Amino acid sequence: MRKVFVMSILLLTFILSACSSNDSDLNDAIKVAKEYKTTELQADKPEPNGEIPIEDIEAKEDAMKPLTNSRFFERNKKSRVYSRSLLIAKIKESEVVVSDLNFTEKNQSENEIELEYSGLMSFAEEKIELEGIITLLQENDEWKVNNDVYNFEDLIPIIDESISK
Repeated sequence: MRKVFVMSILLLTFILSACSSNDSDLNDAIKVAKEYKTTELQADKPEPNGEIPIEDIEAKEDAMKPLTNSRFFERNKKSRVYSRSLLIAKIKESEVVVSDLNFTEKNQSENEIELEYSGLMSFAEEKIELEGIITLLQENDEWKVNNDVYNFEDLIPIIDESISK
């Protein structure tokens, strides 16, 4: 009888520690995801000189790099994903602010967490609702963004507007 009791306690302890580990991983991943989206999409109001300084783009990339795995970072750097918010700030002559970010777990495995998110991106007098799915991988005990798919198509008309001028 005593063996059964001890085994039950050990099993319960194991289950509780596994659950708290999953909660800790989820909280850590959400923290990284929130920092990633905020850093990616926020931008200060630019100087009225008409150019986005290369230093601003490099600073944005430097801020993004530790939040992402290397393959995802290089792909986004080459496609200029990290300069989009700077371009929108320039076009709208306004700061770009991200707020009300909410993340919910969609899928979780030992080394991967997929989160659904929503939030608000504001600039000038406009607001765009953000919706997406972000995937994080655990590398060396740190969560890194591996993929991010969101409603960027809602921002394309703003960028197209500047091209057609």
